Amino acid sequence: MQNKESKRYKTFESLYMNKMQVRSTLIDSNVLIGEVARGTGKTEGIIGPRVIRVSNAMPGELSFFIHATYVALLTNIIPNIRAFFNKPVGVNGEPLLKEGEDYVIGTSQLPKHFKQPRYPISYPKHSMVMRDGHQFQLVASDQPDSVAGRSAQHAFIEEMKHNSGEKLKSRVFPALRGTSKAAKNNHYYEGITGVSDTARVDLGEDAWFIDYEKNVNEELINEIATVAEHVNRAQVKLLEAQAQLKQEKNPGSLVKLQNDIRKYQHILDLWQPTLRVMRTASTYFIRASTFANKDVLGTKYFKTQREVLSDDEFLSSICNIRRTKVVDMFFAHYDSKIHAFSDSYIYDSILSFNLNDTFTLDAQYLKYYRPDAPLLLGYDPGQFSSIIVAQEHPRPKELRALKEFFCWPPKDQADLAREIYEFFGPHQKNKKIDLYYDRAGNKRKEEAEKITTDAMILKRELESYGFKVSLKNEKQRTIFYYEHYKLLKILLGEKLRHTPRIRVCENECKNLNSAINLSPVKRVEGKIELDKKSELLPYYLQPGLSTQLPSAFTYLIFGLYSKYLPSEFDSVPLDLPDNVIA
Repeated sequence: MQNKESKRYKTFESLYMNKMQVRSTLIDSNVLIGEVARGTGKTEGIIGPRVIRVSNAMPGELSFFIHATYVALLTNIIPNIRAFFNKPVGVNGEPLLKEGEDYVIGTSQLPKHFKQPRYPISYPKHSMVMRDGHQFQLVASDQPDSVAGRSAQHAFIEEMKHNSGEKLKSRVFPALRGTSKAAKNNHYYEGITGVSDTARVDLGEDAWFIDYEKNVNEELINEIATVAEHVNRAQVKLLEAQAQLKQEKNPGSLVKLQNDIRKYQHILDLWQPTLRVMRTASTYFIRASTFANKDVLGTKYFKTQREVLSDDEFLSSICNIRRTKVVDMFFAHYDSKIHAFSDSYIYDSILSFNLNDTFTLDAQYLKYYRPDAPLLLGYDPGQFSSIIVAQEHPRPKELRALKEFFCWPPKDQADLAREIYEFFGPHQKNKKIDLYYDRAGNKRKEEAEKITTDAMILKRELESYGFKVSLKNEKQRTIFYYEHYKLLKILLGEKLRHTPRIRVCENECKNLNSAINLSPVKRVEGKIELDKKSELLPYYLQPGLSTQLPSAFTYLIFGLYSKYLPSEFDSVPLDLPDNVIA
């Protein structure tokens, strides 16, 4: 991708790579999967370089950038690739690749010096084209139409744990095909490049990609490493000799350089075809912890992470150790495959955006949002405040959690109200909000009064934006954990026809969906409680790891559907004095 006319770069430049990055570059297999922890340089060491190599190797062809949703592609993946291309290199600090000179994004109007792609640019607003004509098209696995009729030669997948393996294998991977003879002779043809942190099954993430680890032929990988090292050394020596030949004046030295060039070229002619065949048949699965980048990060980084992260988070995020979900869940019967939905967005509107536009997601793009229906809020106040916004759907009878909000000091109810208004307010025709909050039976009198005060403050702040807020827990009796637990079993079990179905948006309530799987039951002297030890975590870790968001959701569910509890619960007194500690 170097612009030969501008001669911006040297022939060689010193570059640090950690062991994970060196191995991925050296092996360079057809299928390259990296299950690597945070801070290891996934984009800089795997995705970014492979994008350039695939483009150079298959000019004019087509590759896919894949994620679960277009929203993530527009707001996360493409900005990361752009940042990699803009990385300054060389003594002059020029970007690695220049937009408009080496690549273009979001347009079908290619500069004159660009080679034309072999395939039509069907979705110019959502494509990136390199100067050699290789185009990269955005593909969302929840939108099968985005890949319909297309044939791509390679797939790039970031954040694999957030993608559904089933959807990728059935909808996207079959499109990795083509008719170009030149592309078929390349070892990247029909290949996959994917990176991800370790998927936490306990958070509802999909670990589909670990199956590729079984496909690794260690003997073949070792052979590739040996041959690739010799080929790489010959390539470097060849380039050095060719550069010296242009400047050498001594006849004797010229003859030696010419002989060296022929020798190195012979090595390449002999071994490159073999290396290509070996790489074409290979799958390489890399597992690396953050310690792979210890020389760059330094020991203080790991000391800090160990101090602020929980044991589970440190083991998965830093040490890359796979975790399993909580067995005895408070949300008994909750199954992300049943109770979470991923068809979250109205894509007719989202697809109208160009990659060069600024896209801001709000309620108007949510598929199940009803502007004419009231907003139902579950609220768990406190230092860490959390809110779940949901709406009921009459046919079929469902409660859909549409959006999560949370904050911690210095932010407060005013910030939450503003965020809710900015997301829903401009599109909300029905200004009614029903607010459900905590009525647990294990609160001190001062805590109970503080909860009511917080709810009233939130009501005031929301009403300043024109909403009409009803506090639904006033005069409601004390609610016990065993009642929440029983009701959740009934509703999530879905055994009764007349009960409503609970559905959670896995894209806009991803922390709720994750934290539900981490909310365990605690039994104290035979009594069922929600184990809230996770609420002692640092604030920034609580959204997806603590019981805060699930608690907000339980208040909403109980307030709406306590009538579905068995009749024996009706005999519970409206208030029991010894349940509120003075």
